[in-house]
Amino acid sequence: MNAATKVALYVKVKGTQDPRNPRKKGDDELVAEVTVNVTNLSAAKSYREYGVVSYGEKIIRSVGTLPYFDYCLIDGKKYVVQERQMVGIRSSIRVKED
Repeated sequence: MNAATKVALYVKVKGTQDPRNPRKKGDDELVAEVTVNVTNLSAAKSYREYGVVSYGEKIIRSVGTLPYFDYCLIDGKKYVVQERQMVGIRSSIRVKED
């Protein structure tokens, strides 16, 4: 597996109504920056494997376990998590462009 793509993983943070510590909605928290294998998922393979024709999806694969995240940035574009699979210590996550 060629892990050569840097990906920033983020968790969405809910805003608070505490006037002493105001945190606006949208102040998402950076969980980690990891180097993983990222591959494009073609429409034909998406239909064969998942039964749905979908465009703009990628598969993120890593040998180690990845922390929980809501979305990630790949080459400056935002991708939202669609499906997660963990087999042993290997992670495979399907993401779609938001």
